[in-house]
Amino acid sequence: MTAALKRSRPRYSSTDSTTSGLLSWHEVPVWQQDNEYIVSGYRPTSGSVRMSIASLASWNNQTVNSYSHLIGAAIFAVLPFYYYAFIFVEENNALAMDLVVMCVYCYGVTTCFIFSAMFHTLWNHSDRYARLYNKLDYLGVLVLMWGAGIPTIFYGFLCDNALRSMYCMVTTSTAMFCTYLTLSPQFASPRFRRWRACFFAGYGLSSMMFVMHGLLLYGWEIQKTRMSLSFAGWVAVFNLIGAAIYATRIPERWCAYSFDIIGASHQIFHMTVIVAAWIHFRGIVEAFSAVRATPSTCHN
Repeated sequence: MTAALKRSRPRYSSTDSTTSGLLSWHEVPVWQQDNEYIVSGYRPTSGSVRMSIASLASWNNQTVNSYSHLIGAAIFAVLPFYYYAFIFVEENNALAMDLVVMCVYCYGVTTCFIFSAMFHTLWNHSDRYARLYNKLDYLGVLVLMWGAGIPTIFYGFLCDNALRSMYCMVTTSTAMFCTYLTLSPQFASPRFRRWRACFFAGYGLSSMMFVMHGLLLYGWEIQKTRMSLSFAGWVAVFNLIGAAIYATRIPERWCAYSFDIIGASHQIFHMTVIVAAWIHFRGIVEAFSAVRATPSTCHN
């Protein structure tokens, strides 16, 4: 297996440059060399925000990455208005907090996608910009994870204000700590890479704590709807598929040049994240509809 993968690694030559002004892997600086299996389609270092943004008008190996999350951000930016106009107002028992938690989620996703699009668009500006917006890209992931947890806690502990407040504070404080690690220059060095990965993984897994607690208190029949657990399973499936494709760099590692512009693993990962975010939105809608169907949910 290892030998086969080594043989599939693309070889670079001085003729890889294209007449379109794009560069090949070996022609760009090290800070742009993220995936050795993406051989061509690299933009020259721009040193200009305007020029980097202008590159969105032409095809390069970041075009799909930028547009996929720009479009995703636009969709989730308007989803709260759709939710209010067609779902929220139809429930007589709806509360203002139902709209608040939906906005927290949708604009958490929007923030994540905007930061991601900014990173991929401005990546070729300079090494300093690449490092800065890479941090913002990670920060956006944290905001999405935090925003996704708030509605789950809100509906999962609908009848226990103390537990709901406690878990909201726990997930918020943990997200803030991970934000500090993400933005701190001290923890940006490679020697802290494992620690950063552990904290991110720990924050992602921390949601299991309040999910398990909710199941112990109220059981599967109630929490499968309030915590959208059936939807959460599909969210996990799409996120894991996307992460696996991203980590293994499939399909570009199999066919050099074929997926440099369209179809690379990072682009597929973006699509699976968008699908997972939409599924989670549908889960929140189901939870809202279930708990607001009657005025006395907590007394049933």
